[in-house]
Amino acid sequence: MKQTTPTQKGLLTGALMILASLFSLYALKNPVESYFQFVVYSIFTAGIVWSLISYSKLAVDKKSFNNYFSAGFKTFVVIALLMALFSYIYFSYNLQFRDDKIAENSRMLISQGNHLPKEIEENAAELKKMFMPMMLSAAIFRYLILGALITAVTAGFLSKKNTLG
Repeated sequence: MKQTTPTQKGLLTGALMILASLFSLYALKNPVESYFQFVVYSIFTAGIVWSLISYSKLAVDKKSFNNYFSAGFKTFVVIALLMALFSYIYFSYNLQFRDDKIAENSRMLISQGNHLPKEIEENAAELKKMFMPMMLSAAIFRYLILGALITAVTAGFLSKKNTLG
């Protein structure tokens, strides 16, 4: 039987995360920033752990922390790219989220009482230009940092277990 690579596990995990996100957004009608995101992060974590546990079962002589981390990296970097692509597509077609955030920011500036209407309009225009790069960079960094953390912890545990057992 052919072994599934860490990259393929990343593709499958990313696809499941996208399906879970779409289910949350369209079937459950949850907002983008809902508690359902914990389900998506759980799938993310499970995919990385699955990849590392699969690697631990391979008949490889030397399984160091670096080898484990490499397998996990190949998984979470693919997931991060898929989620960035999903974010780009979703926010390109659902501008209401962007517009709501900009309106919320404008209301906050108005309530502070120390901004001119022209400043508030310029700020809104600037936020509109910055929105997509901000959302994409947030998605990429979030998944890369979480992926590295989950991979490091799991790789540390599995490599320590491998040296003890």
